[in-house]
Amino acid sequence: MQISLDHIRTFHAVVKHGSLLAAARDLGLTQPTVGRHIDLLEKALGFRLFTRGREGARLTEKGTDLVSVAGQMMGTAADFERVASGLEERIEGTIRLSANEIFGSLLLPGIIGGFMRRHPMIQIELDVRNESANLLQRDADIAIRLFRPTQADLIARKIGALELGLYAHEDYLAQHPALETLTDLEHHVLIGQDRDPSLIEAFREAGLPLRPDKFAFRCDNNIATLNATRAGLGIGPLHVGMAKSWPGMIRVLPDLAPTLELWLACHSDVRHNKRIRLVMDYLAAELKTPYAACPT
Repeated sequence: MQISLDHIRTFHAVVKHGSLLAAARDLGLTQPTVGRHIDLLEKALGFRLFTRGREGARLTEKGTDLVSVAGQMMGTAADFERVASGLEERIEGTIRLSANEIFGSLLLPGIIGGFMRRHPMIQIELDVRNESANLLQRDADIAIRLFRPTQADLIARKIGALELGLYAHEDYLAQHPALETLTDLEHHVLIGQDRDPSLIEAFREAGLPLRPDKFAFRCDNNIATLNATRAGLGIGPLHVGMAKSWPGMIRVLPDLAPTLELWLACHSDVRHNKRIRLVMDYLAAELKTPYAACPT
């Protein structure tokens, strides 16, 4: 029996994501290719791994028995890739960065341009999502995080702290009561997150006990909530360093000033990789003033 590691990787992705289509997106393959990988793996094994229906791909009993060992194999393969990457000394190749929506969409494009001009042989992949990339599984080479990484196998570097504040557009404030205390917020339209608790927790620590049901406008896409605040829908949390440069934005209740820690992280296996070290050092310097590249 000859089994392809690529087919096992595809099996693992289908299990992880629950459908051939979602696995194809994750692996960068077409859905027919994913289906073909599963068919070939089942043929090599001599039994079915999934039953497929409208609900997606459901594991058979035998398929379930193989999930754990497939995960272990993918972990071993990722370890191999990390160690091999750490041995490379060429100043060329691809670096995959992970960042949340604010940094990935608004700040990093302006920051990373200078590095790419200095090192044209290095290509940058940018993974933009609010969920933390798994550096242990090589989801990214370097992650920009707004919390302290705690995994033992990561090398983390604290860059600084980012101040948040509550803001509203001047047009909104002109049509609503003045704010002097926290209780005045009860009479205003609040903009915030739906299921993501990160900003809510930051404001709670600063003394503002927010709950999602208090937000008249809720969205877990940070760019959408940012634009809603700038459009005058209500009062929302913004990075102070960004909001300062946006016309018409006024900070309310300025004594309320929660902060988020800014960290860079990579896996310990690749910390000696020259191109990863170059990008880490560049980002560490540029992110000391992260809002300099912020669009107005």
